[in-house]
Parts: sequence; structure tokens; C-alpha cells
Amino acid sequence: MNEMQYRVIGRLLEKIPQNNAMSMYGDWIRKNFSSEVIALTATLTHNDLRILTVLAGQVFSVGKAADEIGLSQGGVSRRINIMTKKGLIKKYKSEKNKKVVYLKLTPSGYELVDFHNKLHNHIKEITLQKMKIFSEEEIQTVISFLKTILTTS
Repeated sequence: MNEMQYRVIGRLLEKIPQNNAMSMYGDWIRKNFSSEVIALTATLTHNDLRILTVLAGQVFSVGKAADEIGLSQGGVSRRINIMTKKGLIKKYKSEKNKKVVYLKLTPSGYELVDFHNKLHNHIKEITLQKMKIFSEEEIQTVISFLKTILTTS
């Protein structure tokens, strides 16, 4: 790789974290979702959306949700408290065991899960469409390159 290629790759990689969903997919998001959903989503972290997605259709304790997501129980508990205040998650205790707090989504929580899933599907469709111009070998080269760049030595 020469110096110019290195600079171009560096500039492109720097743009990745700057491109959030609204800047890249804002028109699609505004067309498909209410301003209330968009505003509420903007106040959440990606991990919040992961937590909501894991809770969709299931009842978990805080500990089980943390295990399922792969985050610390304390971190998940803090985020759940924030989302409970926003009316996205409801906490309750079992009649059998009053010590364990269980979680379930509210209708607003389900609405955000729907938003999150539809956004990911839209991103996947766009990515697959853009990748059609590349051969399987070229795609494997990019994957190999990114794995190498992101691997700490």
C-alpha cells in the first residue's frame, strides 16, 4: 500500500463513526416513522435498543437480560431505569419471588423495537444492493482487510 492509499483509507475509516443513522438514512426514517418515535430514539443508546430488542416478546429478569445481551448487570440495570422513566419498559415482581425484578416492554417500547428492526432491514437492503457490483473475491478481500485493521496486536 502506498502513502496515498493509506491516507484515503484512513479518511474513509474516520467517517464510519461520524455517520449515524439520521445523517445516512434520515429521509427514509422521516418518511417511515413519526416525529415522536424519531425524537425518542435520539435519546437512546445503541445498547438501549439492543436491550429493548431482547425484551421484545419475552419476559426477563434484569440479570437474564444482561446475560442475553452480554453486558454487565449494573450497566443494564442503569439503562433499564432510564427506559422505565421514559415509559418503554415496565418492571414487576413475581408473586413467587419478590426479590427478582422482571421486565416487559410497553407499547412504546415495542414501537421502538419495530423502528430498530425496520432500520436494520433497510440498512441491510441498501448494503446488499451496493455490494452487488463487487465479486465474492473482492468482498472477501474487504472483510479480510477490515479484520486485519481492527485486530489489536
